[in-house]
Amino acid sequence: MYAYLDRPIATLDEGSRILIWAVRRWVAAVERRTCPVAALGSALADRGLVPALVPFHRVMGLLATHARQDLPFANFSNPLVSEGEAVLLAMVSDCRGPRAHRLVTTLFLLAGEEGRDALHDAVMQLGDALHRVGMLPGVPARLS
Repeated sequence: MYAYLDRPIATLDEGSRILIWAVRRWVAAVERRTCPVAALGSALADRGLVPALVPFHRVMGLLATHARQDLPFANFSNPLVSEGEAVLLAMVSDCRGPRAHRLVTTLFLLAGEEGRDALHDAVMQLGDALHRVGMLPGVPARLS
């Protein structure tokens, strides 16, 4: 998570930037009481990310209902990664590779026993969908 926190979004890979955009768009739609899936659909379709739409919506819904504390997400004008966005990027990037073993513990700490398994399934599905199109967020290198 700390590799992403307060980092300029412009320094991230495409998958990370798209995920942050989707988070901010989803939150804005929910705040306006409009359908977040509809708010994301056409933009994700243009990038070949339709398979990521349902698992992303499920992850966000589960975080909204099961997270032990509110996760702060930034608005569109903020050029930096917020805490909630950093947590989500870390979860999705951890679903594959050498850090995958940490995901279950992270999800337990975030959502407790009752939310962990459903959130794990949704994060894994989201990670798989992003990986298939080459947009799984990577852990960024340290800024100098």
